[in-house]
Amino acid sequence: MPIAVISSLYRFERHLPTFSAAVFGLARKTSDAGISVHFLPIVNDASTHEREGIERLAGEINGRYYGRMTPQYVPRETLYASWNRGLAAAQAPYFTFWNADDIRSAAAFSEGYNALQSGANLVDFDYSRVSQTRRFGLLPREGRVAVPCMFDGESFTRRVGIGPFFMASKSLYAQVGPFDPNFQVAGDTEWASRALPWVKFQRGRADGGDFIVHGDNLSNTGGDREDIEVNIIFMRRGDWGQLRPANPTSMRAAWERWGNPDRIALPAAEADFLWGPAAERRWKRYQRERRQRPALRRLRLVLASRGLIHSVEWAMAQRGRARS
Repeated sequence: MPIAVISSLYRFERHLPTFSAAVFGLARKTSDAGISVHFLPIVNDASTHEREGIERLAGEINGRYYGRMTPQYVPRETLYASWNRGLAAAQAPYFTFWNADDIRSAAAFSEGYNALQSGANLVDFDYSRVSQTRRFGLLPREGRVAVPCMFDGESFTRRVGIGPFFMASKSLYAQVGPFDPNFQVAGDTEWASRALPWVKFQRGRADGGDFIVHGDNLSNTGGDREDIEVNIIFMRRGDWGQLRPANPTSMRAAWERWGNPDRIALPAAEADFLWGPAAERRWKRYQRERRQRPALRRLRLVLASRGLIHSVEWAMAQRGRARS
């Protein structure tokens, strides 16, 4: 049975050489393993160079390997709108996503495919978070951190999410519904939160691949938009203990404009926490604390846990435990 690999691509010229090589390599290895892969790049607002590169890659894959690539070229849209578009076009019973700046493991891909064929409908993996930094125009330096599988088939908290290399069945997608295109950063996490009632989850043994952090990533940045979207996920679930300080003005605007389609009644205490008189001061302190150097951050949390200083970050962790 085939599997669809959907990539939402936008302004990816600098990643095109490594992405092309990685896709070509995966196509060769999966073909050798007898796995039919349908690569579906959804190319947003393509430049001439991007279009030429994808067409060249499609030409190298089509007719050579046990699989195919059918690019779609669209005006710019959100990441999750492109994911839904790719899933609408995919006829395969299984799917996964691939960001142009990440490197997938062929071993994990094969393991996930086999798990889906064996009855799981969602497979997620440990992965490596690779941070690339440049200093004084030199070659990028890399720092590698192992990230355990984030998904939990039984519960959902801020420590639970879904990894960049997850794989799932189209039948699960049909039960859960499409990704919410209003999200720009955390739409995969929001979808995973809705999937819990139907999930037959399996954790992969292999490392899923390398998630490359280079400064232009949408997710895993701790930015304002990500903080707001994660709050909205838990506001929709009525899980108030998982809320954290966010930009009060932007938080309220997002909730009222697009984040609350079901007209959920927000308790007065939670509205006050998110955008009341003290919210901006709390949010700014929370941001400062999270930006501290790791050693200072750990020291502050230790002192706060002993009641020696006040820490917003520590208070938020206790807030979540008290309401769980």
